[in-house]
Amino acid sequence: MSFRSTIAATTAFLAAASAHMVIQSPVPYSLDKLDNSPISKAQFPCKVQNGFTVSTMNTMAVGETQKLEFKGSAVHGGGSCQLSVTLDTEPTANSVFKVIKSIEGGCPGVDGPKSYEFTLPDSIPNGKASFAWSWFAKLSGQPEMYMNCAPIEVTGGASDDSAFQQLPDMFVANLDDTCKSPTNKAVKFPNPGTELEDGGTGDLDAPTGSGCGSTGSSPPAASSGAAEPSSAPSSAPASGPSSAPASGPSTTAAAPSAAPTNTGGVFAPSASSAKTTLATNGAIVCNGTDQFGLCNNGSVVFQPVAAGTTCEGGKIAKRGYNGRIARPQAAAY
Repeated sequence: MSFRSTIAATTAFLAAASAHMVIQSPVPYSLDKLDNSPISKAQFPCKVQNGFTVSTMNTMAVGETQKLEFKGSAVHGGGSCQLSVTLDTEPTANSVFKVIKSIEGGCPGVDGPKSYEFTLPDSIPNGKASFAWSWFAKLSGQPEMYMNCAPIEVTGGASDDSAFQQLPDMFVANLDDTCKSPTNKAVKFPNPGTELEDGGTGDLDAPTGSGCGSTGSSPPAASSGAAEPSSAPSSAPASGPSSAPASGPSTTAAAPSAAPTNTGGVFAPSASSAKTTLATNGAIVCNGTDQFGLCNNGSVVFQPVAAGTTCEGGKIAKRGYNGRIARPQAAAY
């Protein structure tokens, strides 16, 4: 390649790199260090390596219309975006981001960047917090996740975080092999929340992988080597008596001493208020004897056991006659 060709190729590469999208409003953290590349697992969340320097505090009143605006031009055919908030002012991998709006399709634009409107729900507590924009591009060439964060100060909000914690968790994918966004499609979020904007592009598809959470059609797939129910499929409804006696405490699996590092990357909300944090993905968790769930990155979604079975000691077993509980059988694939 000639020197002139080398210069031209380098210039084109730098132009393409500078064209990727970053948020312009709200004003992000560490504006002087902000880069537009996709985020890696080590950088999650918010490109932590850049720090959290506040050049502009974005004051936001609950219920008032706010603007989401971008800088750049490479929209990669659109995709899907989420707007989320964590109460941490210097987010870490343990921070929990709660979704306040999802945009499925055409985000952050198709022919060029668009601007979007959003409001903070009244469940967000007053005080300082961090806003996050996350993006899964449709035509990025490979599964990628983009993420920028900005400092916000909330006014007119709640006095505590009890209602805020009931919002869905931010969707996380493409940081490892546990969850991937679809190729050449806009991702359909497993749990977009109640504030959902349809981009109208008609190109949605579900993500794939055991770490993607549940869309409601089936429980997350168990990881390799994890136990699975030995009886009927998990989607079979429970038809046994609801008053069947329990043989132990309501949750029989013991919690480990430390939770998984990325609790902000659990996507499906629990169908029960009883959540048990386990260290092993795919492990069976009992909620009494009539419900079970599979551990998924520190969260579990409970559902009824199949008719004629019971959940005991982290295993699915056949229920004995006259309400007696048969000995658990070893799980089989």
